[in-house]
Amino acid sequence: MNAIKTILIISIIAFGINFNYLSANPKSNQDTCEILLIGSSYFNYNNLPDKFENLSASAGKAVYIEMHGNNGLYLWDHARSSSTLAKINERDWDFVVLQGVGVLVAYPEHFAEHPVYPSLITLRNIIHANCESTRMIFCLPWAFEDGMTWYQNWTDDYEDMQIHVYNNTLIYSDEIGFEIAPVGWAWYGVLDAYNYPLHYLHMSDWNHPSLRGTYVMACAIYSTIFQESTVGNSYLADIPEEEALFFQQVATDTVMNNLELWNITPNIVGDNEIFDRKICKMNQNNPNPFNASTRISYWLSEKLHVKLIIFDSLGSRISMLVDEFQDPGNYEIVFDALGLKAGVYHYQLNAGDYIQSNSMILDH
Repeated sequence: MNAIKTILIISIIAFGINFNYLSANPKSNQDTCEILLIGSSYFNYNNLPDKFENLSASAGKAVYIEMHGNNGLYLWDHARSSSTLAKINERDWDFVVLQGVGVLVAYPEHFAEHPVYPSLITLRNIIHANCESTRMIFCLPWAFEDGMTWYQNWTDDYEDMQIHVYNNTLIYSDEIGFEIAPVGWAWYGVLDAYNYPLHYLHMSDWNHPSLRGTYVMACAIYSTIFQESTVGNSYLADIPEEEALFFQQVATDTVMNNLELWNITPNIVGDNEIFDRKICKMNQNNPNPFNASTRISYWLSEKLHVKLIIFDSLGSRISMLVDEFQDPGNYEIVFDALGLKAGVYHYQLNAGDYIQSNSMILDH
């Protein structure tokens, strides 16, 4: 396995095959959403563009989508590629979606030959020089199925590596200014719920996406772009319906419950959303990840009946931290995780008619 993964990370670029994908439905009206995917094998495996287009068509969305990239390429290669520059400059894209690689995002100091941070800056500048209104989205990558336990006696497992990916992606997004499609975080939610089965979202190489993994990725990108739920979408990609509906739910919740965390600019801000944001707001817990306790803060602009509830990854209620009327002001509640197993948990604020949910990680 070590040799296989070394080839995947370092050497596969020498054997890359070009898999450019073009939607059969060219842009026919101003409502068509034009999307460019820039990546490599993670997007090419299982034909992600096809999965995304089918999800969109089933929801009544008109999309024009192209995939640019050979297997084995990194963002560092794309940032210096004349063909990538030309592809970006072909259209005034609505969205350019970039594919990252987990190991490069998690451990930039150890894998500096393909630096992600400067690549994202270069690509951002190229994209916005072509069309200032184009929205750049970076797919938060997933960790290797066995983390870094295969490499130079490292002990970081899947969860350790995924948390590194999560933290660095949020830092990069804040500093560079791009939106995040939280693909790897949705994978984390699925795998945690199923107790981490081997080769479920990953293929047997411990790295590339299985059909299930690609479907979760397509759902997460869809919700990021359109800011809509995929739950109930009729396109299941030959995945059993019960599984597909669960993947839709996890991907939707991961994105839609945390738009601010992922730096996603609202497409349309309706009257209800403006009203809700004036009434109250809940922040990301701090610290996150945490190993004993964490603080959850929120503010209210008027007196409301407030419930603050903790759920596990399967949606079972763990604790009711608050259940009372509260006056306007700032609040901070401590959640003590004593006796709980490590994993992903969710916390939900119910304040009047307002509901907001976020995710957090308990890491013993």
